[in-house]
Amino acid sequence: MLNKISQEHMQRVIALSENNFKSGRIPIAAIIVDKDTNEVLAEAQNDDSPIGHAELLVISKALKLLKTNRLDNTHMYVTIEPCPMCAYAIAKSHVGKLYFGCEDKKGGGIINGPRIFEYENLKKIEFISHCFDDKTSKLMTDFFKIKRNQQL
Repeated sequence: MLNKISQEHMQRVIALSENNFKSGRIPIAAIIVDKDTNEVLAEAQNDDSPIGHAELLVISKALKLLKTNRLDNTHMYVTIEPCPMCAYAIAKSHVGKLYFGCEDKKGGGIINGPRIFEYENLKKIEFISHCFDDKTSKLMTDFFKIKRNQQL
């Protein structure tokens, strides 16, 4: 179960995701917070680029802000299970802890797919999954339903 602060951070991620949804973009967002102060250091939403994933964008912003190449003292919150590319970036940047919403059964890289966090040569990242699972999975389902209907 998430504590009150973690719930608030996930609700912020969901609000950012909903904004992306309303703009016709995939409803995925991420924030990085300082694990001690719970201050939001950076936030990002997916853009239309194939590498414009919220996780990569927010990691880049946080690294630049903190003038470092490690995010050990941070927590990341994401709408959906990160893909393998993003999971690898999360591990390589040493994010302290990851929270995410629904699973991505087709494209995930943590619970599903290649399970990047289990690789021996990468930092072991603690994660909490299925945060606000109903809400995050509905966002994704609704988005792709609309996209499919637009293609018909």
